[in-house]
Amino acid sequence: MIKASIYELFFPTRCAGCGVSSGRFLCPECNSVFPLINGPACLRCGKPTIYEVEDCLECRDRIRYLDRTAALAVYEEPMRAAIHKLKYGNGWRLARPLGAMAGVRLAPLLQSSKPVVTFVPMNKRKRRARGYDHAEKLAENIAMSLGLSSARLLLRIRATKAQAGLSHKARRQNVRGAFELVGEPLSGQDIILVDDILTTGYTLSECAGVLKKGGAGEVIACVLARDLISGGPALPSAGQNHPLRGQ
Repeated sequence: MIKASIYELFFPTRCAGCGVSSGRFLCPECNSVFPLINGPACLRCGKPTIYEVEDCLECRDRIRYLDRTAALAVYEEPMRAAIHKLKYGNGWRLARPLGAMAGVRLAPLLQSSKPVVTFVPMNKRKRRARGYDHAEKLAENIAMSLGLSSARLLLRIRATKAQAGLSHKARRQNVRGAFELVGEPLSGQDIILVDDILTTGYTLSECAGVLKKGGAGEVIACVLARDLISGGPALPSAGQNHPLRGQ
């Protein structure tokens, strides 16, 4: 306790959202405007919807292998700043509070009593440069918050470009064949697949496909943020029934 107080004196904890030295990872002001997804969402891609749907027009042809997605928040401030700090500002300690929050969001989607938590891995060069893999840290803390086990099940076998700024077609091609399974076949094991942001979902779907080809059962993505690239709530896919239709 004394050591923690001394550390805080010389290296005060700053809010990941606004940078104010508050002794907390999120100050009360930022916490009050955190863009949590609390309403209905697309079950497959996690995007906020007018009403809950199995899949939406944005993800039905794009996210082939994910069964469900739990997204903690929309990719807006202060979540955007928190993720940037987690990834680039030596902010690995943020993985604990953010992982615990993501675990709360994920819990209602869990049907299997003991899914294994894994993550989308960085390439080795980036991991060495950064000193840690932020998705791995998140996965460990999400697993800890839910009393589950975590494991490295995927390996990135080639470097890929950053997805940001690429077209949809280029994003899909960029991650195709970039991952492989580590270890023994999964024999029906349900998996929680962790990453920081879901934008188009190509990376997560590619990883989920590798896991399923390796024998995984259900694969649920758990992400800190859902990027609303189309600028509005998702609509249901063709044939999806509106709950009020016909009344």
